[in-house]
Amino acid sequence: MEHLIEFLKEYAAFFEEVERRQQEKLEILTRGELAGIEETILMQQALDKQIENIERRRMELFEREGCGTKSLREVTEDARGEQKAELEALYNRLDASIGNIKFLNQKCIKLAKAALAGMGIIPQEQTDGTSGYQQRKSYSGSILQTKI
Repeated sequence: MEHLIEFLKEYAAFFEEVERRQQEKLEILTRGELAGIEETILMQQALDKQIENIERRRMELFEREGCGTKSLREVTEDARGEQKAELEALYNRLDASIGNIKFLNQKCIKLAKAALAGMGIIPQEQTDGTSGYQQRKSYSGSILQTKI
């Protein structure tokens, strides 16, 4: 279990770094500088590969440690004593970082879509979440006679 805890410390630190980089990406996208945007694309590609690698390592370690396909929450619930407290702290760090990463990613996607829509590359997003298509309502008479 000690190997698992040591790895999870590295894992949590990694995702905290990813969170910091997502914040940087959001700031760059907010400024809208083309060179910075190109840099964020390369950064994101590298991060995606790093995430893939560390996740593969986590799955292999979980398998070796007898955790199989259990989630970190399940491993934490099964632990006892000092290890349980340490695993809970690591779980909370990861949960916070991953939640923030998802939030920042959503903001980045909205900014990118708005920029693309401003350039006319994609349809302008509607405030109700539709993608630029509006249904015309012409209810004259029976619903069967409505032109679509």
